[in-house]
Amino acid sequence: MLRIVKAQLLDVVPLEIGFIYAQRAKLPNGQETVAFFVYDQDGDRTLPVKIKTYLEAKFGLQYREIAKKLGNYIACDAAVLKSNGVVTLFDDGNMNIFDSDGSVAMQEKLVYQNCPIRSLAMDGNCFWCVVPDRNSIVKFSPIEKRVLLRIGGGASVAFRRPTSIFKSEDRLFVCTEHNNQVRTISLKDYSVKDYLSFNEPIKKYFKVGFMEYVVLESGVYCIESKDK
Repeated sequence: MLRIVKAQLLDVVPLEIGFIYAQRAKLPNGQETVAFFVYDQDGDRTLPVKIKTYLEAKFGLQYREIAKKLGNYIACDAAVLKSNGVVTLFDDGNMNIFDSDGSVAMQEKLVYQNCPIRSLAMDGNCFWCVVPDRNSIVKFSPIEKRVLLRIGGGASVAFRRPTSIFKSEDRLFVCTEHNNQVRTISLKDYSVKDYLSFNEPIKKYFKVGFMEYVVLESGVYCIESKDK
């Protein structure tokens, strides 16, 4: 496991060639600001980028309009839809769906059993999310405006406070806060398996090609994929 970034990140956006991230930085006068960088996986190098590059990677072509409407554009998860629209989701469950022109098509407060839904993993016209306070994974349909499927929760201890989710092909990768693990869910039979364990809190997991990345409290680490 190789540490790529030694910092506590505010946001990470996967790319086809690596990832873009935002982190706190200090100006010469001591004031805090936010700095943006891209990690080039093929070249194994990190370069500073402008906020425009970060926003376009996260929100697509209408990034100016979407960022203006959101205000706090760093604190949300986002996914660009096949229609070139964009869905955003904050940790408190506030969801926005934007049309391809950047106008707001839908605003909803997503909750499951009165608890906020967070994190995004697109799956066709639906998306998978986590419900930390219910130890659950749910599949939400924005068209039907309801949860279609739940995994975990109730008496199940399969997920102990899940905090983020990532989809790759026919599997979901779920980060759990309670035991610092990544667990997988097969979308073929919904079986759950242990995948990775760490000695510190894990914030996020994602893949770029055959490379896996995890965001821990101490930074971003690269792991060669087990699926290679």
